[in-house]
Amino acid sequence: WFLIFVLVVSELHSHFTVKSQEHMIVDTSLGRKLRVNLNITFHALTCAEVHLDAMDVAGDNQLNIEHDMLKQRLSPGGQLIGEPGAEIIGEKEKEVEPLPADYCGPCYGAETDEVKCCNTCDDLKAMYVRKGWALTNILKDSVQCLRDRSNPFANVKSGEGCRVSGVMNVNKVAGNFHVAHGESIVKDGHHIHQFNVAEAPNYNISHTIHSISFGEPYPDMPPNPLDSVSRIIDIQIGTGLFQYFIKVVPTIYTSENGEQLYTNQYTFTERFRPLVMMNPDGTQQQGLGVVLPGMFFVYDLAPFLIEIKHTRPPISHLLTRICAVVGGVFSLMGVLDSVLFRIQKLRNSVGG
Repeated sequence: WFLIFVLVVSELHSHFTVKSQEHMIVDTSLGRKLRVNLNITFHALTCAEVHLDAMDVAGDNQLNIEHDMLKQRLSPGGQLIGEPGAEIIGEKEKEVEPLPADYCGPCYGAETDEVKCCNTCDDLKAMYVRKGWALTNILKDSVQCLRDRSNPFANVKSGEGCRVSGVMNVNKVAGNFHVAHGESIVKDGHHIHQFNVAEAPNYNISHTIHSISFGEPYPDMPPNPLDSVSRIIDIQIGTGLFQYFIKVVPTIYTSENGEQLYTNQYTFTERFRPLVMMNPDGTQQQGLGVVLPGMFFVYDLAPFLIEIKHTRPPISHLLTRICAVVGGVFSLMGVLDSVLFRIQKLRNSVGG
């Protein structure tokens, strides 16, 4: 009976242990979006300076994706300031302080012969865009944008940090999403960042990636390789360009109940390019192109797909195996009993 008990417990454990099977096939799925979940802290950039852009090889550009992101202001020591906020674009009426009837707001040099006054933050931004000027400073310092109560990051202070978290959906083709210095625009089909080269060394892109994933997690999924990665700018080297090259592997997970989840796993490599390259003797190298300070996630998709199935044998298999165990043990004990009886009988006959 002890042997039967041990074998039955072993069969029960084997039955209730979920088995995982993995297969690799060609990815033929079309028309799906790629979901990107991210949570990143920028230790030396204010929430007014952090703008997330996305672009892909299909020519789709998404600028300033703040409407899908929450930004949390952080003090220089890393403490939370206020509540997380979002810059909602075109989804609610602007809340501004009432102005006198004869008010004429300054355009800070962007005025034209036709337009002399910029009374709202939107008016001022439109004039700056027409001039091709960066918007970062006016968003933080201009009277019009400070008066705009719908912008929770108009009064940020220098030295603050910012945590960005949220979800975005991009085309399921190769592309990148990034946070970089300057104001991003699309001109003649090209994604351009406008910035003053003299201000680039002050763009400290030190960051900690709390999590980045592509899709929803499934049970027992391996941890994402970029989670908890931290990169702090070395004062001796200065700021520069962080590039994370990500290979996204589409994955289909099927539970033991037959429910399917389309998600993705990934691997990555990285590279850092400093803004200023130095010679061994301490002098600056000449003739090099300007590096855009920022953080770029350059992703590509694998042409194959991994199928992961979690299976469990049906209860009929368990009952069959338990019956086989019990019957087998009793049959074996019968054989052993018969053998021992014959041996004992043979000994008695020889002794007699």
